[in-house]
Amino acid sequence: MYSEDLELTDAERAALSALPREIVPSDLLEERVVHALRSEGHFGSGAKRQDRWMKTSLRIAAGLALFIGGVATGRYMMTSSESATPAAARAVSRPAEPAAIVPDRPSQQVKNTRTAVSVREQWL
Repeated sequence: MYSEDLELTDAERAALSALPREIVPSDLLEERVVHALRSEGHFGSGAKRQDRWMKTSLRIAAGLALFIGGVATGRYMMTSSESATPAAARAVSRPAEPAAIVPDRPSQQVKNTRTAVSVREQWL
């Protein structure tokens, strides 16, 4: 390296200042660097980003579809089992006791809630 302590002649100073300050890289070097960066994924096109976004949104949609399908299946199974359960619950449950509150009008009926409670307790 150049040091201020060294005494240079005028010819040496002229030769030193005539040296190029930067070297232009060759086309081959530039292509190699670009290829290496592209293979590592540093240069990406907009299509790849859009594909990644599309894949992510499809995965989210599939997860939601599975979740909603599971909830719908569970609700269907609960409603279909409730329609079949009262006959079985009547065979297993105790005889119905008279209602504590007698309705004033014959159109209002007090339902026996013991059967429903016992059926729900079986599920818990």
